[in-house]
Amino acid sequence: MRGHPFRIVTALCMTVLLASAMAGGAAAHKGSNLFDLIRLAAATARFHSLGQADRAGYAQPPAPAPLHECISSFDNSGAMGFHYINGGLLDKELNPTRPEVLVYAPDRHGRLHLAALEFVIFKADWDPDHPGVMPSLFGEDFMATGFPNRYDIPAFYSLHVWLWEFNPSGLFAPFNPRVSCAGAGGSASAGSSTASLAAAARLAAAKGIQFDCGMTRKAATA
Repeated sequence: MRGHPFRIVTALCMTVLLASAMAGGAAAHKGSNLFDLIRLAAATARFHSLGQADRAGYAQPPAPAPLHECISSFDNSGAMGFHYINGGLLDKELNPTRPEVLVYAPDRHGRLHLAALEFVIFKADWDPDHPGVMPSLFGEDFMATGFPNRYDIPAFYSLHVWLWEFNPSGLFAPFNPRVSCAGAGGSASAGSSTASLAAAARLAAAKGIQFDCGMTRKAATA
């Protein structure tokens, strides 16, 4: 607990520096909301601890799901890392202080460090209520990923926020050239939170789709 106030102060300073760096380009990324970024930093500082993440309902999908692995780009533009997902947050709402996914980057010794926050909403949940409108947070539009995809999940929108690891490609870029999966073989999984998986299962059942590995996927058709 003693380290959390220090992490929050560090996050606030980092956010100010990132905002200053963005100010010179593209109208500060479409007017990115500094206040919301500061709130996000304060809300997620505790998740430097995997134990805290687990207690909050975040879990790494179990093997052999594709999202169980350390995710790297296909074009050598960098990596993301490991995704810890809160199935209970995979709904129709987007909250700038409650990311659906925590992204942990492995160091060369395999130790995991909180690097980014990822906001995710399925197209099936967003599109009916927002026709022709892209989801956005912090003044930035989400990225659309169709189906089929490398993650074997339904079409979705996502936004990465590299608040805890500097990303020379940009605060909202999907991949970070400073992150590598080279040390991922030694990374220890925190396991799957029973509460998180149960929440995702209930969500999937309500939507009439199959539940798999802490996330949702399309039901099999006959």
